[in-house]
Amino acid sequence: MKKIYLLFIVAVFFVSCQGPIGPEGPAGYGTNWKIINLVVTQNDWVESFDDDGINRYYSSYFSMPEITSTVFNDGSVNAYVLIDNTQQPLPYVRHYEDINSNLWTRTVDYNFTQGGMNIFVTNSDFISDPPGTMSFRIVLMW
Repeated sequence: MKKIYLLFIVAVFFVSCQGPIGPEGPAGYGTNWKIINLVVTQNDWVESFDDDGINRYYSSYFSMPEITSTVFNDGSVNAYVLIDNTQQPLPYVRHYEDINSNLWTRTVDYNFTQGGMNIFVTNSDFISDPPGTMSFRIVLMW
């Protein structure tokens, strides 16, 4: 009985491995990617306030036609800030203290639409302190 069972398994193996190879299918999502490097200089940051005019933040807008409807609806947009030869994924949040023991937090984040992206920098104390030049790496996948 064991020999018949083994013969059956071997026969199924050989039958399942035969046949012509079909045509290659279309490329699926997740097989395409593009990297975009951005530099925001100190002069590129735009000072803004919330609707009440009290909470200050800085932003920089980039036209980005690479964010197509396919990327927007079915893909992924990931952003990194480049700091000291490292890539920090956004949002990037760091806590600071100056020599006068003043404490604050800086948050760098982003949003995107089809065709464009905003990068934001917000200091928790909302004082006028524009960011300096910052470099970013944007990774699009679809």
